[in-house]
Amino acid sequence: MKRLLSLCALLGAMLVPLSASAFVLGPTLPGKWGSPVMGTGATITWSLMPTGTSCAADGGGTCTSFADVMPSGWLAAVNSAFSAWSAVANLTFLQVADDGAAFNAVTSSGDIRLGLHAFDGAGGTLAHGYFPPANGNSASGDIHFDIGDLWKIGFGGPGFDLVQVLAHEIGHAIGLSHTGVPGSLMNPFYTEAFLGPQADDIAGAQFIYGLPVVIQPVPEPGVLALFALALLGLIYSRRRAALRDAD
Repeated sequence: MKRLLSLCALLGAMLVPLSASAFVLGPTLPGKWGSPVMGTGATITWSLMPTGTSCAADGGGTCTSFADVMPSGWLAAVNSAFSAWSAVANLTFLQVADDGAAFNAVTSSGDIRLGLHAFDGAGGTLAHGYFPPANGNSASGDIHFDIGDLWKIGFGGPGFDLVQVLAHEIGHAIGLSHTGVPGSLMNPFYTEAFLGPQADDIAGAQFIYGLPVVIQPVPEPGVLALFALALLGLIYSRRRAALRDAD
């Protein structure tokens, strides 16, 4: 099994549990996007680092674009990983353009920037993600994958599923640390036993950002309302006919 590690290099490696539940919050403060008040929602932007972006501050030389490495269908998979979290907590993720600024430099890119660089070759660490603010200049939320591992979309066969790994790292990017709860996405070991956030992960995301906002559909007119409209139309038609007959 491969280990999924979250790095908080700018603030030290200690992960401090701040909640009384099984989920564990990251060590940064306020440790979330949007309002610093726990339980409030946030809109988070994300962008794709272009090939050649300097990741020297992360020890990775230059970063490579997802488009140059990931298998066909990777962009839909990336969106699926973000949607897995917005479906369970009050989070909105928006893709924006990346300006190619160096990792942790001043940038107009997304809050979360995605890219790949060399880690430790095949095996070992698959990816790492930085916790939310405050955490460096612009490092907060950034996610890097190991270019030396084999990436795939879907379970089964060799390689590691992009959606599963990215969803795990997004968990760090929104403020969750590793948990020891078995069968949780934020457990630090890769698995294909389930896909996406599980009960403990969802509880943590909702503790930080609140429940997802459900957009109520516009109600369709009821049967009685439609009947009343039809009746009014019939009365109006007959009245007009009577007026024509009177003329």
